[in-house]
Formats: sequence, structure tokens, C-alpha cells
Amino acid sequence: MRFLLRILIPCVVIVTLAGTLYRFMRPSPFDTNNPLLAKEGPIDLLADLDTNELPEGWGHRKFLTVKPADYQMTEEDGELVLRCSTNNSASILARDTEIPLSSHAILSWRWKVTTPIDSNADESTKEGDDHPIRFFITFSNENGNRSAMEIIWSNKKYQPDDYKIIGEFYHYVANGLVENTGKWFEHSVDLRQIYNDIGGTGTPVLQTIGFFCDSDNTGGSSDAAFANISLSAQL
Repeated sequence: MRFLLRILIPCVVIVTLAGTLYRFMRPSPFDTNNPLLAKEGPIDLLADLDTNELPEGWGHRKFLTVKPADYQMTEEDGELVLRCSTNNSASILARDTEIPLSSHAILSWRWKVTTPIDSNADESTKEGDDHPIRFFITFSNENGNRSAMEIIWSNKKYQPDDYKIIGEFYHYVANGLVENTGKWFEHSVDLRQIYNDIGGTGTPVLQTIGFFCDSDNTGGSSDAAFANISLSAQL
């Protein structure tokens, strides 16, 4: 028995350390080796998106045991919009980026929810952490530190400018609530301020901006749309 313990204990330690190292060193699932770079003037984040055949630099992250959400570029009132629909499903459609916030810190967009998440689950818990529309955003700094957060449409609980925090993960609330469904809302946020709010340090670079619609925790359905999504130097 002692002989087995002398073998097993080092193995457990090695596996644990390897797992920890992998979590910190593993590449982003949205690292495509073709990031969107900063340029002069505003950056239109939907300009090259074809949901039928994703261009280079885009990725659709699907979860192992969850049906993916449906993302479609479509037209509404003569304008191109990204529509996302769920039915007990979830996935993230994202653009790989490498854009310093020092040059393009202002994220602007419009969005509309037509079918909200209808659930009594507490959205401040993992069990109720579904939203009909949200951004998934990751940053890195010059030291290689990475952080992630989301910008969400609240179901019932939160007001604009609130932060929902589950564990150590931050969700910035842009707006939401059932009474606001069926209407387009226009927003602009300073990603530098959000980065600081979530404890970011150093000089941040935007590494990923994703569109995330999900209803897999509550088992419901949702329908929403994004439009006019851009990054710019100032409001």
C-alpha cells in the first residue's frame, strides 16, 4: 500500500499541476491566426460576416452537450442585422481581434429582443444564467494576462449599468426587462472603463468580441437581433 501511495501521490500532483498550467496557457478557442486589426476610423464588426459560410477570423463555438443557437445575417427594414434564436440551446459566434483599446475603446451597437427568456429561475445564479442576447468579450494585456466579461440584456432583475457577478465573472447590464421587448435600443460603452471595473490592469487589447444567445440552463427559447456594431476612438 505504501509503495502504491508513493507512486500515486506524485502522479496526482503532476496531473493537477498540468491541468492548472493548461488552463492558464491554453490558447483562446477563438484564436484563428487571422485577427481583425485596428485601422483608422470606426470598425464595422459585421461588415464581412456571412453566417452561411463564415469568413476567416470568425468562429462558432459550440458546447459539447448543448444544441447550438441559430445565427443568421438577415435584413430588417432595409438594414442588415444579425439575428440569433435559441430553443434550449446556446453557442457563441465570435470575431478574433487584436485591437488596442487605446485606439478603439468605444463599442456601439443596436439590439432588439423579440422573444425574451421566460423563466422564474434567478438570473443571478448559474441555473438562471440565460440571456436572449449578449456580447462575449475577452481582453489581454502586455503581461499576457487574460480576462473575460459579457454585456447582457437582463431578464427581470437588473437595471442598466448594473453588474451581475457569478463567481468572479462580470456581466455588464446594458438594458433589458420584458417591457422593453420588441423595441430597438441604441448603446455605446467605453470598454476601457469596463476593463477597469472588472479588475483589469496594464494596457488592454481586445482579443475577442462574440455574440452569445442562450437558453440551455432554463430550457426555454428566445429571439433577438444585433445591428450597427462598431468600435471607434470616441463617442
